[in-house]
Amino acid sequence: MYLKEIGRISLLSSSEELKRSIAVFVGKKARQLMDQFKAQEIILTEQEIKDLEFKIQQAQLAKDSLVESNYRLVVSIAKRYIGRGILFLDLIQEGNMGLMRAVDKFDYQK
Repeated sequence: MYLKEIGRISLLSSSEELKRSIAVFVGKKARQLMDQFKAQEIILTEQEIKDLEFKIQQAQLAKDSLVESNYRLVVSIAKRYIGRGILFLDLIQEGNMGLMRAVDKFDYQK
């Protein structure tokens, strides 16, 4: 069931990946500014707060899209480790967690 579902998710082109990676990066910066605002380190206008919240929301959508479009990669790598003492679904779960962490840490500028 899971394998059929991820097969329906379309892959991203390199330009789409770049756009989404930039959105995630911008969202991280927006999150940092919001954290500073909440800690009362900086002052923001209402419009600036709305803009930051929008960027954070867009970053989450971009992150979700990047993760979903790479599920097949996780499955293909997990298949290489079948029969080594870990259940296939556990391999996929660990791979998906690693993928999420990788999307968080990815720097599109490098």
